[in-house]
Parts: sequence; structure tokens; C-alpha cells
Amino acid sequence: MQAARTPVRETTPDRLAPTSSAPARRVHLIINARSGLARHEPLGERARGYFLARGIQPQVDVVHSAEQLHDAIRRSASGPSDIVVAAGGDGTISAVATTAVETGKVLGVLPLGTFNYFAHRLGVPVETDRALGVIAGGRVHTVSVGEVNGHIFLNNSSIGLYPTVLRQRESTYRRIGRSQMASYLSAAVALARPPAHMTLELAVDGAALLRTSPLLFVGTNAHQLDAFGMKGTECVDAGLLAMYITQPLGARGLWTLALSGLIKGFGDMPDLETLCAREAVVTTRRKRIRVAVDGEILRLHSPLRYRSRADALRVMVPAI
Repeated sequence: MQAARTPVRETTPDRLAPTSSAPARRVHLIINARSGLARHEPLGERARGYFLARGIQPQVDVVHSAEQLHDAIRRSASGPSDIVVAAGGDGTISAVATTAVETGKVLGVLPLGTFNYFAHRLGVPVETDRALGVIAGGRVHTVSVGEVNGHIFLNNSSIGLYPTVLRQRESTYRRIGRSQMASYLSAAVALARPPAHMTLELAVDGAALLRTSPLLFVGTNAHQLDAFGMKGTECVDAGLLAMYITQPLGARGLWTLALSGLIKGFGDMPDLETLCAREAVVTTRRKRIRVAVDGEILRLHSPLRYRSRADALRVMVPAI
């Protein structure tokens, strides 16, 4: 579900709850050197100069691996910064957001990814100087986030077919580079294979359900859901999780569902069940299962405990 239809939702943060905050004077910028623009220019020095010129003291970490990223995030948790800035794709931003939620620090976003769904949700521009301007002179708002077994996600989490698509995508990226077209190609290759079906025992806000499905998708970003023409934005707007479960389709049925959804939107698809939930427990027959969390793949123990954390994250958004 990484293909993007024309968004219909405004990208201004009019649905976010504003909070007051003094202007930041210390910023910790964590740059994923493997993401987009960061691979092509000295972004750290550019950002450092931008902040210093505005009286903001920056700490800049440029990371080249997952281990370095986690080390930088740990430093940000105990450091003196007012704002911790994630410069990278949605996976990088999600990892940094976890610490922001735990510490109460404000999250700044410098979008460098392929799709940048969370930045679009906040109305943060993808142009570097304009995004830096939001960090330096924007407003602080709160947003709700999702959580699965202690891991924060800002856009979506899923099990089944979608983690398979992500694994195929990383293989495709290594061969032909990162692009939206490479993402679409990865999905096409993954959908061509017979899908594995999962037996899912669900407790959705206490109500027991039993489903057989190749895909469970949990969304928290109304902008992304709108981009695919999906129902469930009312769930997210109410601070809940939007959950999607496909019927037990074969490869041909999934191809039909995907193509029809991309052309017409997924809103009225009879093969796609939509649920709203504040909390959901998902039990699978496997003790450990691959779980996609904002584009990254984790191996977590079943049962998976999903919940919505209302207004848990403070973020920088454009000044009104």
C-alpha cells in the first residue's frame, strides 16, 4: 500500500490540538545519511548554519547505520535539547518519535524519504529550508500515535502480505535505487506470488473476532488513508486506530483488489473489512511474527497488542 493517489486531505494541521511553547534554543538534529537528500549534500552543515543564524544551538548527528541511529536517539533522550529533529524517511522519523513520546520532548521533522507521509500529515514542506523554518519558527501541536507491543508508529503497522512487500522493496532498492516506481514494482512482484493466509484471533475493544486473511493493516495517518481513498479517516480523527482486514483472497483476487483500489480507491471494496479500535489484541498461531512498523520490519511476539495513544506526541508544525 505504498502507491499514492492524489491526496484529497488538506495538509495544514487544522485537526491537531495546539499547545503553547517557548521558542526553542537547543535542537538535536539526527540525520539518516542513507536517506534522500542527505546522500547528496552536506546537510548537517547546512542545517547547523541555518539554526546558528537564528540563535538556536544545534547538535548534529549524521548516522550511517541502525546502530548509530539508536545511539543518537539515546543521546537525545538524556540531552538538553528542546527539540529532537528526525531527518530521514518515515522509518527514521518513527524511531525518533518513540523517544520524543517517552521524554516529552518536541519532535521536528526534516522529510528526506520517498513518500514522507508523516510530514504531509503535519503540513511540513519537503523543501529543506522551508522544513528547517518550521523547526525554527513553527508552532507546537500534539498528535495521536499508534503503538504495538511498545513500538510507536506514526502512519501504519501491518502483518502478512505488507511486510513481504517491504522485504521485496528493499531488495529492489538495492538493485535499482530508491524511488516511488521501485516501490510500485516491488508491490507488483510480491502480489504475483500466492499469499500466505493467517488465522487471526482478535479482541477489538474487548469484542472477540476470528478471521482468516493474508493482510492486517492498522493505520493512524488520515492523510495516507485519504491518499488511497480508504474508509476509516473518521476513526483516526477520533483518536482511534483504523484497522483493515482483507478477505482470504488468492493472488488474482489481491491483484484485482489492488488495481481497483488504486484506480477507484479502497473505500467501497467488499473484500476489505474496516474496523475502528482504541485497543486490539491480535493473536496468531506463530509465536513470533514479522510486523511492519512505518516501513521497518520487526519480529515481535504474538499476541500483538495494538493501542492508540491520544495526543501523546508533541510536534513542530507550520505557524498559522
